[in-house]
Amino acid sequence: MAVAVQANVAALKVAWAKRAGMPSDRHEIRTPPPGAVRRFREALIDRHIVVAYDDQQLALRTRQVWGEFSVLCWLFGHDDPHSPPEFSTMAADQPIRCTGHIQGKLDDVQKGLWRLRCEQRIRFEPTAKLDVEFQREYEEAISSPMMVYGQSVRVIPDELILLCACEYAGMLAALRWAMDDRWGWEADGIMQLQRTNSA
Repeated sequence: MAVAVQANVAALKVAWAKRAGMPSDRHEIRTPPPGAVRRFREALIDRHIVVAYDDQQLALRTRQVWGEFSVLCWLFGHDDPHSPPEFSTMAADQPIRCTGHIQGKLDDVQKGLWRLRCEQRIRFEPTAKLDVEFQREYEEAISSPMMVYGQSVRVIPDELILLCACEYAGMLAALRWAMDDRWGWEADGIMQLQRTNSA
């Protein structure tokens, strides 16, 4: 699956760079294409769909898939998705991180996505400030500082909040898929928070 998702990252990055009028090697995501995708080809994003995305859809989808790929690299103990290992040549019994580490990462990602969703709601839903229950939740959220792309989540521009939330949703999906074989890749509901930080 890592090979297929790496191919998606490369395709989306190239499309995004082309829209921005810059060479793809100048894009902030530097992940190279993986070569031939022999398995999980059903996970490949159709190029016609990529072309049909508007600019915002393309940016959000790229960040989501980047989150998925970052997690797949992390599972194999590789922390730099810009320069991934040769997944296609890995042995079938290649070790991955233990279940405890994966569960800890899943908890951290859910907490981060919950924090981002709280920030989105307070910024984009005018009625959120009138919701007493949400106000208590938001007070809890702001008690846990979070950095997003090098800035505090409380001051980062709105569009970056959305991009980062998509990245976290992709990470959440990949972790759930890796932990539980009942999930299909990008299955309905796999990116939804099932509980909040306070639950």
